[in-house]
Amino acid sequence: MAGKLVLVHTLPPLIDVFRQLGNAMLPGVRITHILDEPLLEQVRQRGELSAEDSERVLSHVLIAANTGADAVLITCSTVSPCVDDVQPRVKIPVKKIDEAMIKQAVRLGMRIGVVATAESTLEPTRCLLLEEAEAQNKSIEITMVLAEGALPALLAGQGTIHDHLVKEATLELAESMDVIVLAQASMARVLSAISESEYQVPVLSSPHLALEQLRTILAVGV
Repeated sequence: MAGKLVLVHTLPPLIDVFRQLGNAMLPGVRITHILDEPLLEQVRQRGELSAEDSERVLSHVLIAANTGADAVLITCSTVSPCVDDVQPRVKIPVKKIDEAMIKQAVRLGMRIGVVATAESTLEPTRCLLLEEAEAQNKSIEITMVLAEGALPALLAGQGTIHDHLVKEATLELAESMDVIVLAQASMARVLSAISESEYQVPVLSSPHLALEQLRTILAVGV
């Protein structure tokens, strides 16, 4: 089996990231993309998610379902909590980009470090970690770091600056953590800028883990 997967993004660079990963990890799956930059900007300006955001995500998911999608992936960690409101209202699976990563992080350690480039992602990530820790009956400690200036650099086409800022924050935080979570899918690119000799603890990013989860849902290769 294979099928059709629709990805909902709020950052343009993620389209190319997932196009390449999807071709490699989900052979035979038709992947299409929906980009909604104003959605993330709206949340940032408001400072929190609202019912309006869930309705907007729902509208994208309904479009995906109506065009034959077998599953939808929300690639923005800031708005991924909306999936909890959306999933009961649709028949196809709707997955959060960070769901699989969060589960693995809690399994791997008690002291979990979170690095983000968007402040709006910090609280949703913290809440997801605490919820998963409760589900796994574990006690965890969370330390959160914002790599300031990294996201504006990436959006301005200055990827090298973004990668440097995130790498510095990640390696510094790793000195006192059991595992590091890169809170946004757009940060996965930094892993290629960190050599294996620099890794002190596992550093997790969401894109690969999310697509592995979708391989199972879409029964790729079966």
